Parts: sequence; C-alpha cells; structure tokens
Amino acid sequence: MQNPVEAIEQKYAFGLPEIYKQLYRDGMLDWFLDGGYPNRKWHTHIFPRLRQKPPILLFARDFELYAPETVPTLSLGEGWDPAYQFVPLGHTGSGDLYAFCPTLATDGKAPITLSLHDDNETTVLAPTLEAFIFREMLNRATSFDEYDLAQYTDFESLREDLQRAAQSISPYLRPEWNTLLAEVYDRPLRQETVVLPRRQYTIETLLPPSEFAQIIQQEIPFDRLNATFPHFTE
Repeated sequence: MQNPVEAIEQKYAFGLPEIYKQLYRDGMLDWFLDGGYPNRKWHTHIFPRLRQKPPILLFARDFELYAPETVPTLSLGEGWDPAYQFVPLGHTGSGDLYAFCPTLATDGKAPITLSLHDDNETTVLAPTLEAFIFREMLNRATSFDEYDLAQYTDFESLREDLQRAAQSISPYLRPEWNTLLAEVYDRPLRQETVVLPRRQYTIETLLPPSEFAQIIQQEIPFDRLNATFPHFTE
C-alpha cells in the first residue's frame, strides 16, 4: 500500500514540506487514531485519547484536518481557476478549503490559503505550514464564547487543553513562537469591547484581536500576508 504522503505528492506533483512529513511520521496528523471517519463515537472514545497529546490544530477555531489518506481522493469540483493549484490541508465546518498553494511558492515554500466555498475569494494566511500552525493556535486565544465551553466544566479546563496542545506541537515550531504561545495561554481571561462601524460587542479573550494582528505582522513577515484573489473562473 502506497504511503499517503507519497500519494499526495504524486497526485499533485507537489513536494510536501518536511514538517508535514515529520508530523505524519509522528502521528500528529491523525485525528481519528486510525479509526476512520466518520465515527459516531469520536467524541466519547477518540477525543479523550487525543486530548492527552493533541495532534495539530485539534483545538483551532473552525479547522478540521483532512486525513492524509483522504487527500489524494479529493476533488475541488468545477469552476476553479486552473491558473492556481491547491493541495488540500483541511476545511472549515461550512466547507471552506485550507490548502497549500504551490502557485504562490517562494523559495520553494508553498503558502497556506483559505478559499471560501460560497464566495470567489481566497486569502493567503501564512507563508509556510509552520507559520500557519502558529497563527491558528494564536488566533484560538482571541475570543471564547459559550460554545467553546460547552463540553468543559470551566474555562480552566479548556486552558489545560490549549496548553497541552502547545506542548505537543512545540518540537515543530520556532522556540520564540513556543514562548509566545505559552505566555498567551497563561494569561488571565479578560473582557474586551470590539467596536465596529455600526455596532459593538464584548468578547472574552486572552489575546485581543488588535494585539493578535500586531504579533502576526511582526512574527510572520510576508509580502502576501492576508492578500486575497479570486479562485473561480468568471
């Protein structure tokens, strides 16, 4: 049976970054513990085991990892602009696509993008997979609501999961990024008012969105960061 990483590279004629290959070898891309998906008992049987050493982005906001075994079987469907190549990485709950975009590679490194399924817009999120993981883990700290706490007795129980996730991913990230994540995840929970042109609302946060944006600009210098482009043909 062909190695899933090799199958992805063969289908997309794309060399996956070494960090993806190492994460695969270390079991850090397995959200299902080889139990397959869907699994009706995932929350009761699989999730409690994953919490002990969380695989990548298990607690990220609205991110679901594609199992490497499924990536070679995926199809983007009709209407996607052939000028851009996307290699699936994950998806949101509503079906938006997280992917490597080799078309925009710089120095052989493909950035990670997010393509909306119901709008003709792709956003460049990070220059590398490592930077994307850091960004999403930091973004997780920007706000918390009642849905985030639904399966926890209190916020401190959720904090413990976030800190375990940071420890689990630490061998794959830059030391300074690990230090930042540890510091942010250890902060006291506080309220922050978000002011928009037509309304304002209050969130609970460890990292105010404005500070998050500042850290990302500082830690992930990239000329295409947050750039957008259409991915469907007109």
